[in-house]
Amino acid sequence: MLCAALLAVPAAATAAEMGLNMNGGAAASNNDNWAMLDDTKPGWARHFVVWNGQRATDGGYDDIVAQEERRGIKTLFVVTGLGGTRADVAGYTAFMASLAQRYQGKVDAYEIWNEADEADFWPGAPDANGYVTLLKASYTSIKRIDPAAKVVFAPTVGNNYEYVAAAYAAGAKGYFDAMAVHTDTACSVAGPTEYYRDKDQLARFVFLGYRTVRETMLAHGDDKPIWMTEFGWSATQRKCERGTWAGMKDAGVSEAQQAQFLREAYHCMKEDPYLEVAMWFNSRDLRGDGSELESYGLRRADGSRRPAYDAFKDVVRGIDTVTGPCGDFVAPKVDVLHPPANFMFGDRDRLYMRASSPDADVKRITFAYKNGRGELENLDHTHNENGLPLDFTRGIPSFRWFGALKLPFGRHTIVVVARDTHDNETRIEIPVQKVNPATLAPQPAKVADLAVTGRGMRRSIRGKVTSNLPFAIAGRVRVEWQTRRQGRWTKVHGGSRNAHRPFAFHQTLKYAGRWRVRVVYDGQRPYRRTQSCWVMLSTASAKARPTCGTGLKAARRG
Repeated sequence: MLCAALLAVPAAATAAEMGLNMNGGAAASNNDNWAMLDDTKPGWARHFVVWNGQRATDGGYDDIVAQEERRGIKTLFVVTGLGGTRADVAGYTAFMASLAQRYQGKVDAYEIWNEADEADFWPGAPDANGYVTLLKASYTSIKRIDPAAKVVFAPTVGNNYEYVAAAYAAGAKGYFDAMAVHTDTACSVAGPTEYYRDKDQLARFVFLGYRTVRETMLAHGDDKPIWMTEFGWSATQRKCERGTWAGMKDAGVSEAQQAQFLREAYHCMKEDPYLEVAMWFNSRDLRGDGSELESYGLRRADGSRRPAYDAFKDVVRGIDTVTGPCGDFVAPKVDVLHPPANFMFGDRDRLYMRASSPDADVKRITFAYKNGRGELENLDHTHNENGLPLDFTRGIPSFRWFGALKLPFGRHTIVVVARDTHDNETRIEIPVQKVNPATLAPQPAKVADLAVTGRGMRRSIRGKVTSNLPFAIAGRVRVEWQTRRQGRWTKVHGGSRNAHRPFAFHQTLKYAGRWRVRVVYDGQRPYRRTQSCWVMLSTASAKARPTCGTGLKAARRG
């Protein structure tokens, strides 16, 4: 868990270079904004430049570029169409060339369109092939005029790794200097450390989903940096007005949470050096109507500062007031109680499995078998219906696998898998061996825990056959009841049971007088024949006395 430190201390690790989205387009050139940049001192400023088919710039951004150059602030232009405009490649490329020519050496980076993966800015999206055609032409045009200018991939709505993968498939590699993402989307009210997974990957609409974008890039052999050209949380107090959750969930957070989330986001960024630039969205509300899109500003529409303003100043200076790891990515601990490693079992044994965890957020423990192809076959799983953490106070997850009876003799692997509420996973592989008992050297067995109970003519004898081997005892166990008649012992009663489980024989004796009883295990490979000593008793007494040792477990009154 993240917690705020009592004192602000400079960050030990390097985070992304911080920037600020300047609200207002060309109208952002005003003394109020210059005073804000002088006070907060971000490394970057981002401005929207709207292309509507024109071929040359009109100089409307000259003062912005000059003011930021004078302050040592790097300028990023995001050049896009509005109102459902779709890019004409030739016209857009000519416009980009005119921008590069006019601002050569002054504008540091150009984003080629905005959020081209969604229809709000690119009609018919997703259209990775169409966008990559525009990207290639723009990259070539800009680099021919201003090789030092950075060309940035159109920022995706959320961390849209599927669109990024499609762009690579369309040939995007080599035609941009930085990948870009936006995380201020989908009426997000979850903090930067909160996440869920989609197909075992950090999902698109969680803040840390840029890590999945990174994995996608590396999978395509590309080690370019990622720029987060918009991140932020709205401070609106209204319900979401767009998307899946329209009218159903809050669209914003409190102003205090907004500031804290900014600090936590900066703290997280330090874990990922490939995240090179991060720009808060945005500088100031314009209309002040309290809507979602009008409540992201570090300043309110009247110019007053939200708490996020001071938080932004701190992170620009490298001050990190947050401690601890960024989110819970620690795999759960698992205690495998059975089977132990290299456990042996026989051809008559069901394999017993039992596991637990000391972690309170474990939601599932699964027992699996690794087949000959290295694939896991789930045997059973234990979790509660609501998907909440397992309550180990009610019992420890266990499973008795009948499928072990069908396994061939030899070595096998059992896998215990534990997942927590964040789908962090731990896998423990347990090697086991199925043994053919008939191939083993003869092994001793013994009759253990023998108990004779009852009184008068009704008696019972209980016990079990044990050995030092871990698998089931094969064969039969017999009981012999003998009575003393005409000076010698004569068998009168008998019976048998399977030896693989504890036995119990109940007998109504035929005659009054003296009796003795014993249990005989006939033996079956790999076990030798064995028997208990005789236990002496009389129908006139409840007592029972063994004729060897003192091992009778229950020579007691019935």
